[in-house]
Amino acid sequence: MKVRDRYLLTMAGVWVPCLALATACYAMVLHPQGQERRGLVAQIAQAKEHYARAVAAAKPGNQVRLSGQVDRLHDRTADFLVAFQDVPELAFEIGRLAHETRLESFGMRPVGTQASLALSDSEQVMEKHLSLSFNADFTRFAAFLNALERHRPVVFVETFSVSRSQEPQAEPRVDMELAVLVEKPRGG
Repeated sequence: MKVRDRYLLTMAGVWVPCLALATACYAMVLHPQGQERRGLVAQIAQAKEHYARAVAAAKPGNQVRLSGQVDRLHDRTADFLVAFQDVPELAFEIGRLAHETRLESFGMRPVGTQASLALSDSEQVMEKHLSLSFNADFTRFAAFLNALERHRPVVFVETFSVSRSQEPQAEPRVDMELAVLVEKPRGG
């Protein structure tokens, strides 16, 4: 063997284990630290964003603006939610709308044995269903439906069906299901 081959063999014998050790060190130490560092940088950026929002919210002008937004959102929810104590009055209101549109044989009852169903994702809102039945021609039915759609708080018309009467002079029979969002009572 020549001196040069022996020198290259010795160099390869030293450098290959060093390179393997450096690769193992990177894989076990430096790479996980880099990932941890990127995670910490993301957490710091999120914390800075939260801090900037908190500082902006603490300014008196922004507090007034934010409280105004909260008040407007509260007013908007009042367009969709019926207070729990006002649910009986809603039934009278629907009855009044039926009387104003001159519906015949008007009847109203809660749907199912359970009058209200709790919405799955909400702790503060439940859904109440009502079943209505009445006789009316198309004009009075459309007037009643329009009155329900314009009512505040909102009354959702879930389904309705119109069936023709067997008697020649009788008006069509309408069965309708309504849904109303009701605010749950506080503390219950």
